Amino acid sequence: MKRISLLFVLALITGVVGYQVYQTESASHASSTAHRQLIAEANCFLQERACSASDQQVQIKLSLTPQPVPLMKPVQATLQLSGLSSVEAIELKIEGLNMYMGFQTVQLVKQTATDWQGSFSLPVCSESEMHWQVTASVDSAPQAYQARFKLVTQR
Repeated sequence: MKRISLLFVLALITGVVGYQVYQTESASHASSTAHRQLIAEANCFLQERACSASDQQVQIKLSLTPQPVPLMKPVQATLQLSGLSSVEAIELKIEGLNMYMGFQTVQLVKQTATDWQGSFSLPVCSESEMHWQVTASVDSAPQAYQARFKLVTQR
């Protein structure tokens, strides 16, 4: 019985120490990959026009074509940057807001020093009007940036 109690105590201690190490590693990883939030234009919808997000130094402008944005057909995303010089990668994450539709991740490809492009297609939903959030993540040194844009599609 003493042996079982000792094993239980050792397992409990190992679990607590392991959890603390995991929390420390997770916190340091999260802080090293934190994105600075850019403020998007108020009342701008990507199905109508290009939308911008910025702070004092950095601006990104995201446009989608064709407009209005169709369902189940290719959509071209173009992101233009200003105020950044060493961009490593840009990713869009598209997710439904009024109905869970999973999410899509789109890796944009560098076209010029300031222009990046990629394509995706949106699924058909049972809702007649679908609200989406498009999150642009820009990985650059020494700071990463992120901006959230609005998109509405009609079935």
